[in-house]
Amino acid sequence: MREKVEDEVQIWGSWSPPIDIRVSNNRMRIFVEVPGVDASTLNLRIEGDRLIIEGRKMPPKAKRILFTEREYGDFFVMIKLNEDVSTDSVKAKLSHGVLEIEFKRFRRNFKVNLEEKDE
Repeated sequence: MREKVEDEVQIWGSWSPPIDIRVSNNRMRIFVEVPGVDASTLNLRIEGDRLIIEGRKMPPKAKRILFTEREYGDFFVMIKLNEDVSTDSVKAKLSHGVLEIEFKRFRRNFKVNLEEKDE
């Protein structure tokens, strides 16, 4: 299932990596499939309320390619972050061709219990 919410996730480039965004009560995790992408070609940054992921997948060096279905080149992904995501606590790791980015979440709206004291 590939569902995109307009203006939440935007992708440009020669190819687009598959992305999952998972949200729980206390964290948001983004998974980006980037097999064959070297970590040195990945650039992650936060600009305002947007996470930006850029990278490049290089084609194999060969004199002659008879057939290929894999995609190569640059990609650019921009993901709008929710207001309840803390950008101070972001963690990222690349393992087995999957980039995982994790943010802590905090509650913005909650009820405050008022305690009455007699003076």
